[in-house]
Amino acid sequence: MANQGRTTLANQKFDPADLSRLEAEARELHSDKRFSEAVHILRRVLAARLECQGEKHFQTINARSGLARSLRAVHQYDECFVLYTENIRVHRNKLGPDHPQTLRSLSRLANTYFAAGRYQEARPMFEDIFSRRSQVLGRDHPDTLRSRSSLANTFAALGRNREAAALHRDIIEDRVRVLGPEHQTTELSRKRLETASSAAQVKY
Repeated sequence: MANQGRTTLANQKFDPADLSRLEAEARELHSDKRFSEAVHILRRVLAARLECQGEKHFQTINARSGLARSLRAVHQYDECFVLYTENIRVHRNKLGPDHPQTLRSLSRLANTYFAAGRYQEARPMFEDIFSRRSQVLGRDHPDTLRSRSSLANTFAALGRNREAAALHRDIIEDRVRVLGPEHQTTELSRKRLETASSAAQVKY
């Protein structure tokens, strides 16, 4: 399948259906951990979508996100920052600063800073996203719960384990109420609470 994609790419002239097929191929490559091959295809797909559909088209936005995802897997963080920032700009202009899709792009950028080990920069971003999602989506929305968890993980990465443990305790209460005590993310929060509490040497 990859060979077919490379042959199509060599033509340098695509229609949207061709691009969608190539993106599906790139997703398979990413799932197989063949990240560099996925990046190669997705760069060309994004260039074609920008030329044919423009920077504001939802498929162009998705192409940026797909490329950034594969670039993050090979630790090319600087380019990820640029791609996600472009999506944030487009979403803010089209949808507004507090639209869920804008906040999702902001979250992807913050997660990339976290993945790059730049926790001090990630922390205020996660705080802002959590605050906005709480207002727009509500405290119990899955995206809001994920934002709180990301913030707690960032506190732990910064060595602020007491704050991380306190947040994880709150998250567990909400996840038990919303998702149930046996849900996998509830269990994950319990493990993270145990780790943060052990590091902080506090009883939980």
